[in-house]
This record gives sequence, structure tokens and C-alpha cells, in this order.
Amino acid sequence: MTLERAFPVSSILLAGVGFLGLVLTGEIPGGLVLLGLASLVASATQAMALAGERLARQLASLSSATWNVFLLAVFVFFGADLLLISQDILPAAVHFLILLMGIKLFHLRQRKDFLQLYAISFLELLAAAALTVDLWYAGVFIAYVFVAIWTLILYHLRNEAEEARAAVQAGKELHDPSPIARTVTAQFFWTTNGIAVGSFCLTMAIFFLIPRIGAGFFQRDRVDLIRTSGFSEKVDLGVIGAVKLDPTVVMRVELPDQKAPNPEGLYFRGAAYDTYDGRSWANRLATRRLLGRTPDGGFMVPPDQTLALPESASVRQEILIEALDTTVLFGASFVESLKGNFVVVQRDGMWGLYLPFPPSARFQYSVRSIPGRMLEADRVAPSFIYPAFIREHYFQLPDTSPRVAALAREVTSAASTPYGRARAIEQHLRQGYQYSLDVGTSVSADPVEDFLFTRKTGYCEHYATAMVVMLRTLGIPARLVTGFLPGVWNDFGNYYTIRQQDAHAWVEVYFPRSGWVTFDPTPAVPAAAPSVVWQSIGKIVDAIRLRWDRYVVQYSFRDQMAVAKSLRDRSETVRSTVSDFVSTVTQGLASARAWLVEWARAGGWVLEVGLAGGAFMIGMLFAVILRRRGRRQQQLDPRTPQQVAAVQLYSRMLRILEARGLQKSPGATPLEFARQVAREWRDAAPFVRPLTDLYCQVRFGQASLLSEETPKVHDLLTRLRAVRR
Repeated sequence: MTLERAFPVSSILLAGVGFLGLVLTGEIPGGLVLLGLASLVASATQAMALAGERLARQLASLSSATWNVFLLAVFVFFGADLLLISQDILPAAVHFLILLMGIKLFHLRQRKDFLQLYAISFLELLAAAALTVDLWYAGVFIAYVFVAIWTLILYHLRNEAEEARAAVQAGKELHDPSPIARTVTAQFFWTTNGIAVGSFCLTMAIFFLIPRIGAGFFQRDRVDLIRTSGFSEKVDLGVIGAVKLDPTVVMRVELPDQKAPNPEGLYFRGAAYDTYDGRSWANRLATRRLLGRTPDGGFMVPPDQTLALPESASVRQEILIEALDTTVLFGASFVESLKGNFVVVQRDGMWGLYLPFPPSARFQYSVRSIPGRMLEADRVAPSFIYPAFIREHYFQLPDTSPRVAALAREVTSAASTPYGRARAIEQHLRQGYQYSLDVGTSVSADPVEDFLFTRKTGYCEHYATAMVVMLRTLGIPARLVTGFLPGVWNDFGNYYTIRQQDAHAWVEVYFPRSGWVTFDPTPAVPAAAPSVVWQSIGKIVDAIRLRWDRYVVQYSFRDQMAVAKSLRDRSETVRSTVSDFVSTVTQGLASARAWLVEWARAGGWVLEVGLAGGAFMIGMLFAVILRRRGRRQQQLDPRTPQQVAAVQLYSRMLRILEARGLQKSPGATPLEFARQVAREWRDAAPFVRPLTDLYCQVRFGQASLLSEETPKVHDLLTRLRAVRR
């Protein structure tokens, strides 16, 4: 293809890429889409001389006044669109750009026409960025960068060629030059692509280096919020079941400290309810209070009550949540602290977390949760005396059929503790009833009685409500909680994908020492096995989308500062290392030069004697140093061989743990470090604690490392190395 033909083709292609970005947003009316496509196709066929020559001649015969009339009509349409149709500057401007593009594609005569077309295409790309944050925009942006580089290079070459012909053919009319005969060679093709790649890399560097701002000029405040159910102050039975077939993604949850799904399962808590009137749940503790700020800009969630909870490892989560129609903030039970780009965060009386108003776009925040633990004292206690606040709010019951209370007593007849009764009811509901979303549309007078004795089928709200009612008839405080199950684990991105269909309701039971403990009476429902190939492809695409959201859409000034600090620390380390090395080499060279000068002055035979004597002296010096070093080590290191062996084995254990991200601080004792490992990596505790005890007994005590214990120690190290984190 000649440069003369490649130039208009690349110009039209550039306009087409910008227009494609607008079309993919789904915000363009069908009539404007057809108009834009028609103008692009007609202009491309004219440029390629494939068809449309008659149309081209007819358009070329139109006067400038006619084109000005068309342009004036477009401005009139823009005013009407802004004031009467769209009534918004952004969609009206987008429609205006498409009409301008259509006019300009049929009127490409002079240099300024092409430059105006380039400006229109660039504004289309910016408008698409304001209308979407989806992953496909990355492909449109990359294509635009490559085509723009090609177009600008061809534009420059075309201008140079025309100016050269004008200088040679001064007697000819400038509007009728002879064709440019040069072709697009392979060298020109790859050189231009190389320039495009370099420009793209420079663009990415500028994107990550330019300081972030909190808002753009065209922030969308009209996003279609995803409608959720079960998180308002009042929840009717059946609202969650209505969304159990909706596959819409509502959030993605990363676990930065884990590379596998949480073995204990997670419940992403949303809202809790204490009052049941026989048909719906309500929150009588809905009054919200502001959370206090932490020094690092986060929010600390105070504990629900002062409890003697056992030490347990926290679960850190990075949550990317879509734009939902609720103000609820979700987190694994139970949230200890959170951090995000929030001005304020509120909590209600049952420790539900809220924003002041629903967000207008997807956003990201970090959560640290402490999983609830059941203390043995509560597990075996035959009865409890509950605080007045608990009795006031969590014993409430509507007019309930005596059959419900009788069933609760029958199911728990063999249990002698409140914990045992709660487990008995949970197992009874799990094993004796069927999960189904098809429960009919009729509304019974007592949904719990109808579920327990008539239908014996339902979904999570029926199971959770039935368990709470049955527990309260036995004098055990309980409440209903709504939120989300973990969803599907993405192996490629190490995160959970949570959809609307993962909405769930469960039960929290109160124990005086342990606090609120999670129970889930809903039986597990086996999901249909999807195609392995399509499932893997879907996970890969979703993992790429998450990275796009995290490192492009949600990339913030805080992320820039973290990257800058990391680069600064690394550069300081490298600079210090290089400086020390250069200083050492310089000093060594200066010393060697001084010796050589002295030897040269002493003459040849003196130089030989000097070299021999120097070698002898150096050998003697090394021998003396090594001998003294051996004596000093014997004096300073009075450890027995068994103690040395114990230190070596313990050092091997520390290297294994350091490779898994657990590094022993210099000020921590071995036992303190063992307790730290037990908190942060429970699976390693059965191996770390016996190794630490043996090390302390041999290293600091009078114990000996017996020969039969050595294979056991090596086995513990091997098993520790095999544990995954």
C-alpha cells in the first residue's frame, strides 16, 4: 500500500476506534450508531477507491456554504439535546461529537480537516473513559495509541511530500499534485510499531506517575445501582430468595495473607435483625453512631462487649464492591477495623457498618476481621444468666404456635447445655428439610409453622427464622443476620467472586463469654458443575478484570505513595551497596599503587626479594590470624556440639518460616515467636512448638539431644516445609 492511500485509511481508522469506544459503552442511541457506521464505511470505501466514487464526486461538488449549514444544524441539535432531550452535558456532547465526525468524514480536503478529525476522535476516547470503567476500554485505548502513532507519522510524511512537490512544481496548481509513489516498506512498518510500543510504555509510566486527584470533571452520578435485597432496616421473608438466581457480580474479595480458600469458611456479614413480627424482621437498634478514626486514616470498630475471647489470627480482606443500592459495608464476621476512601463510617446497635449514602460507583476498601470463637466454658455450661440488654432485645417472640415450642423441646431433649441445644436445632433443620426456591406465592398466617410442619421446604430465610424462633422459645438469645456467602474461589487471582445468588441469611447465638457465635441451619445445595474449560476461561478473564479495577480504575494517590516509598527504599539500599563497593575498591587500588612504587624504586633484585618476603609474611600472617580466631571462638563459644546442632536445626526452621512470610524479630524470644506463629499460621503450630521446646531445652537447659530424637526433628522440619500457606 502506498503512503498516499495509507494516510486517509489510517485517519478514518483512528476515528473508527474512537467511535467504537463510545458504541461499546452502550450509551449511544441506535440511530446515531447507524449514522456513525454509515459515515465510516462510506469514507473508507472512498479512500480505498473500492466504491462510492460517484458519491465522493457529489459530496465534493457541495460548496462550503452547504457544509456550514450542516454544521449549524448540528449545533442547533446540540442545544436542543442539552435542554430538552438528554438534559445532561455529557451525553449531549457525545451525540454532538458523533454528528461532527459524520460531517468531517465526508469533507476531508485540507490539512485542517484531518486535524479536526483527530481532535474529534480523541474527544470520543475521553468521553468513553467518562462513561465506562470496564476492561474492554484497555483494548480500545491500546488500539487508539497504535493507530494514532501511525496516523501522525503518515500525516507528517504526507505534508513533507506535498511541500517538496510544491517547491519543484511551482508552476502547477497546489490542489492537484502528482501521487506519492512511496510504499509502506517492512522497515517502515516495524519502526512505526516500535515507536507505538515505546509511546504506549511512556503513556503507562505517565499514568502511574502523575498525582491522582479525588474526582474527575465528568464523574458519573447516574450509574445504574445494582438492586440488592435483605439489607434495609426491615426485611420481609422471601426477599433474599428473589435474587438467588441472579448471577450479577456484587463484589470481589481478596485475602492478601492466604493463597487458598479459607478452610473454615467465611460469612460476609451485612445487617442483623432482632425483632420478628411473624412475617418480617426489623432492627430496633438502627440508631447509628460514627466510628472513630485511627492514626493511619482507617476506622476502628469497638468490640460488641467486653469478652474474654481467645487469641485468634485476624483475616485481612481487600474488597472491591460494585455500586449497590445499599449503604451497608460488608466484611467477614466479625469486623475489627476497616480502611477506605471514606469520610465517615457509621455502625448501628448490632454492629452493622454503613456509609451515610449509597456510593455512585464501585469502590474498594480494606477490612480486618477477628473470627468468632466458642470458648470451652460456654460449650459445657448447663445454663446462663443473660444481661438485661440481651433479655430485652433477643428474647422477643410474636404470637407463635405451641407446636413450634413443642418441636424445639423435642429436638433438644437429649442436649444438656444451651450450646448443645443450638447445635441440635441446627442439625435438625439441616437434615430434616429440603432447600428449594420454589415455595409458591401464597402467604400463610404463620410462615414458621407452615415451614416446619407443612411444606418442610424453603430457602435460607425460612431456615434462619425457624432456628431463631425455636431458640427463643427455649430461652436462648439469637438473631437473624443477612449477608453473602464466599461464592466461587478464583485460583488465578486468589480471591472470591461473590454474586447476587450468594446472598444468604444465617443465625447468631449469644453466649456470655464467647459473644455472638455463627450458626447456619440451611443445608448445603450442590451446584451444577459447569464446563471446566469455560469455567477456567471465565476465571482468567475475571482475574484480569480485577487487576484492571485495582491497578487502573481504583489506582489512587495512596497507591502511588506506597510505590514511591518502596522504590526509594530499594534505591537507598542499592546506592549504599554500590558506594561501599566503590570505596573498598578505591582504597585497595591506592594501597597497591603505593606498594608498586616502593618496589620499583628499590631495584629489580630488591623487588624479587620483596615479593618473596611479602608472600612469606602474608602466609604467616594468615596462619596466625586463623589460629587466634580458632582460639577466640573456643573461648567465646563454650557451646557443646549438641547445643551447636540444636542451633543449626532451629535456624533451619527459621529459614523455612521466613520463606513463608513469618520472620522472627531480633527482640522476640523463641517462645514468643512460637506463639506468634500459632496466631498467624495455625497449621504450622504443631511443628514449630515442639521444635522450639527442644531447642530451648538443649540450648539453654541441661538436656541433651538424644540420637533417637534427631530423626524426629528432621521429620518435623520436612512436614513443616510441606505445609502450604
